[in-house]
Amino acid sequence: MGHLCCIRFIIVAFNTRVITILYFNQMKHKNLFVAIFALFLISCNTSGSNGGGAIGEKKEQNEPNYNVALNFMNEYVSRSMNPYVDIVDWVNERKDVTNDFKAELKRILDKAAEEDPIMGLGFDPILNAQDSPGQFELDYVDSEFVIVKGVDYSEFQLALKLKYENNDWLLDGAGIINIDSDKRVN
Repeated sequence: MGHLCCIRFIIVAFNTRVITILYFNQMKHKNLFVAIFALFLISCNTSGSNGGGAIGEKKEQNEPNYNVALNFMNEYVSRSMNPYVDIVDWVNERKDVTNDFKAELKRILDKAAEEDPIMGLGFDPILNAQDSPGQFELDYVDSEFVIVKGVDYSEFQLALKLKYENNDWLLDGAGIINIDSDKRVN
């Protein structure tokens, strides 16, 4: 038994990686323990990300990040308080929105301006309304669809759609943009 009594091994399996933690009972093994532990930390920090799901990594593709939609809408309604900021320009600067969303928003607004240069669309295509609450909260989720409601006006509900693209969850639909009429909230 000799040296085996001095060392206890605890093996912890975590998401296809085996982490070995050594615990030494005798102080004469302290330097060896520190060296092994340092090597362990270095190997953990330099190993490439293979989608192992470790703490702090992005959510897996099958777990939509619903906060993307909620954050977008709350930032959008605060932006809408400034009438000097163009909707298309503001959306085009966003990195949490798909290119399809950006293109469809521009197409809808350009078509409306062409058909009626004075009134345009007559309502906000992202909100699918003329007025909106000052802030939104999550109401419920259904796969990649998110329903938000007004914090101070809970009767106001809005359907949003998320899409997994380039290893991120992005907003791909809101109001009448990329939301089929059967998925919109009436």
